[in-house]
Amino acid sequence: MISIPLRRLGATILMFLAIAFSGETLAQTHSKTASHKAHISKISGKKKVSSKQEYSRNSVNSSSLPDLRKYPSGAPRKKAFLRTVMPYITSQNAAIIAEREWLMTRQYSQQWSAADRARLKDIAKRYKVSWSGNTRRIPWNTLLERVDIIPASMVATMAAAESGWGTSKLARNNNNLFGMKCGKGRCQNGPGKVKGYSHFDSVKESVSAYVVNLNTHPAYASFRKSRAQLRKADQEVTASNMIHKLKGYSTRGQSYNNYLFAMYQDNQQLIAAHM
Repeated sequence: MISIPLRRLGATILMFLAIAFSGETLAQTHSKTASHKAHISKISGKKKVSSKQEYSRNSVNSSSLPDLRKYPSGAPRKKAFLRTVMPYITSQNAAIIAEREWLMTRQYSQQWSAADRARLKDIAKRYKVSWSGNTRRIPWNTLLERVDIIPASMVATMAAAESGWGTSKLARNNNNLFGMKCGKGRCQNGPGKVKGYSHFDSVKESVSAYVVNLNTHPAYASFRKSRAQLRKADQEVTASNMIHKLKGYSTRGQSYNNYLFAMYQDNQQLIAAHM
């Protein structure tokens, strides 16, 4: 018969063995968990780097027009085109609105700081408005006629019409969405470029050049006058009432404007959804 002290001793030994075994098991489990977390962290780290690299590549490539021919013709291609160009159109108009509003706040001001003069001089230069620098003789009417938006839906319609929704050779090779020809001696006839037409480094540059062209070139003076009249009558400047005011952009004359207007009406809802 085993004595009570011996039983207690055996129980104590068993308890210590159980604790030791449990501790070893916990240690192994913790080690495996830590290793698993480290493995996940390593994979996650790789994914983050890959994501950044992909973002960087996309940022570089997004400056030029993507090859939209890979999209089926019709709605898929139109949507891809509008996703590409519309952000540049809206940002261009936002910048113009900001400058126009600044001009309007300064129109009746008597005090001009050096910074104000410099800003006005820069605006006048970019919009090709002659100004002597005398703040008492600022050509406000000409400035406000020129520093104004082109309706975003009108710009998008013209870009789509002139570039075949971004698939024309001129659009693909020159980033030229509006069929803009280059002046004599200003053509960059590099390899693969369409000769006789302006070449732009980015879609943004193409949109900017088009807007500047309509806002400054003598050929579109009547377009700007019509826009100014709408402003004076406190009416909204929209594609519907401005497309038919565009003269001289095409040798087709009024038939070209009719074509643009029909195209705008057919795609009005699609364009509005991307604004």
